[in-house]
Order: sequence, then C-alpha cells, then structure tokens
Amino acid sequence: MEACAEKTELAKKISRFTGLSEDYLIKANLRVNLPQFMEELQRNRGLTTGRLDARFSGYTYDLLGEFANSDPQSDAITGAYTAAFNAYVRDELKFGQDKKYRTGSDEAGNNWEWKHKVGENYGFPGSPNVEGDLIQALLTNPHLQVEVENGLYDLATPFFATEYTMEHLGLPEKLQKNIHLQYYDAGHMMYVHDEDLAKLKSNVGAFIDAASKP
Repeated sequence: MEACAEKTELAKKISRFTGLSEDYLIKANLRVNLPQFMEELQRNRGLTTGRLDARFSGYTYDLLGEFANSDPQSDAITGAYTAAFNAYVRDELKFGQDKKYRTGSDEAGNNWEWKHKVGENYGFPGSPNVEGDLIQALLTNPHLQVEVENGLYDLATPFFATEYTMEHLGLPEKLQKNIHLQYYDAGHMMYVHDEDLAKLKSNVGAFIDAASKP
C-alpha cells in the first residue's frame, strides 16, 4: 500500500509538470516516451503536439493511437524551407539542376553508425556521447569559449537535459565559466520565431566578438 501511495503522489507531481493525466501516468507506470507524450497531451482536443517545437499542433487522425505519427512542426515549415532552398540554389546559385534535394533521408538515418569511440575509454552501443570530446577540447585549449542555444519548447533536445550535461562535465570552475547558455521562446529551430531570429543573430554576433578578443 505504501508503494502504491507513493506512485500516486508521484503521478500527481508529474501530471502538474507535464499536463498528462494522473490516470494515464499510472497506466504508463510513470514512464512515458516522447512519441506517447506528443500523442497524449492534446488528445482530448484531437491534436498532436510538436516534437521539434511544442508550440506547434496538428490534427490527429487516429484518436486511439499510442504514438504520434508525425511532427506538426516539421509539417508546418518543411515545405516552405524546401522551396526557399531549391529556389536559392537553383535560381540564384545556378547549381544542382540535375540533382535532387532531400530534406531528410531514412536510408541514411537507418544506416547511421551510432558508436563513438576515442581509444578504449569512450563509446558504447546506442546514442553517441561526445562529452569527452568537449571536455578534452576545453582542457587542451583553456581559451575556448562554448555557447549553447536552447529553445524552451524543444522536445527533441530539451534545454534542461542540456543544462544538466553542461553542468556535470566535471570541469575546473575556471573552465566551466567558458560555457554560456542562451534561451529562446521557441523550439529546436528558434529562428522560425521572428523575435528569436533577431535575438539569435544578436547573441551569436556578440559571442563571436567577445570570444575573438585577446
């Protein structure tokens, strides 16, 4: 009974933070993956929540489905960006008239080598971990400056996970100060939000100017 009461209390807290119902969280044993979250959050409105940018929503076809079948953010912007890229490359740069431009490639993704090894101490099956590379780069060059741009509505690379990673590199305090985090009221492609496009340009320009000074 004590374990059950503890799970119920946790479900209440997680529900408050995520917007998912307590009942759904209990049924999921408190473990909900991203495609499930995208499908469930706005199910009662018939909508799927965006992955790359949770500000975007799209109609859900199967209201009984467990996983999101698409990313409303990608659906909303891919056509416009693809058309703009093709027009620029082919009409202005006069390049690639005989080539096909792919916005993404399932073939490449399915055959990607997900291991990353440096010597014998780094790398494991699954997603690659390049923390060791960043640590080594900062130790090798103490003048190296790093800036991370975070979209608050990015569910693909959540800003809090980035914060946690950057704060747990085990660097000396002086080197830890070389890492700078910026935040935007948008998602993965923060530049689709006009105000954040200007903010991103300003932040990156200021970062380059500051990091270039002796």
